[in-house]
Amino acid sequence: MADDLPALGEFLNLHLNARISAAHWTAALQHPWCAARPNFGMQLHDGARLVGAFCAIYSDQVIAGRQEKFCNPHSWCVLPEYRNQGIGLLTTLLRQPGYHFTMLTPNPKVAQIFRQLRFRDLADDQVVFPNLPSIRALSGSAFAACEPAVIATRLRGAVLRDYELHRDIPWLRFAVFGAADEACLAVYKPMTLKRLPGARLLHISEPRLFERHGALLRHHLLTHHGLAFSRIETRFLERAPRLALHQRRLQGKLFLSKTLGEGQIRDLYSELVALDI
Repeated sequence: MADDLPALGEFLNLHLNARISAAHWTAALQHPWCAARPNFGMQLHDGARLVGAFCAIYSDQVIAGRQEKFCNPHSWCVLPEYRNQGIGLLTTLLRQPGYHFTMLTPNPKVAQIFRQLRFRDLADDQVVFPNLPSIRALSGSAFAACEPAVIATRLRGAVLRDYELHRDIPWLRFAVFGAADEACLAVYKPMTLKRLPGARLLHISEPRLFERHGALLRHHLLTHHGLAFSRIETRFLERAPRLALHQRRLQGKLFLSKTLGEGQIRDLYSELVALDI
């Protein structure tokens, strides 16, 4: 219930991650990403005292032209003396019918529990590549922009919806790029690697358009934002850009779905964007 959220935020701030304020904990659960939210996750009480919680973010996502329902459990926190009851929070969440499930920030012990419940690992390959200047940026039909008004006018349909549902999250950055009537949306967070500024690409709206026009994005990130490199998981791409260095993602990511493949599982509607982590 919404009335429980202030206490939940304080509990997570105190017992899970003090770097995230109570207000940010609760705000992360309230983005308008679904038409009907059954809950904000599950809680464990000892009388009136909150002793455990497993948060959940719900979203309606358009995948391959169809609307799909997702549940994203995250931030499982149970006080030590109640740990033997904590598994009930998870099983109650997973018994909800009609959802695809994602778990994108588990620690190794939690990841093993999810694997035992038939969750599958997402591929852990990612690439880092330089953002280089491109002569294509001088083409009359080419474009790359980060201004909200320009982005909104370039996008259509489900991609525009994705942008509108995330545009007000302060730690996210957005860019639109392409040529003529082909527009691709990129969502990223600034990052540093060996003291170099770069872009952690969380979402690319269309892999084939990134393959065709990605040089425009790389040029824009370098010349307009001073970002020397980009990093992205290869499951979001058709092919790695040239000069890409392959790395292994250390953070486990898992999903459970009867109909979707790993290339259709996105980070966009999860704690990875709802929280500043």
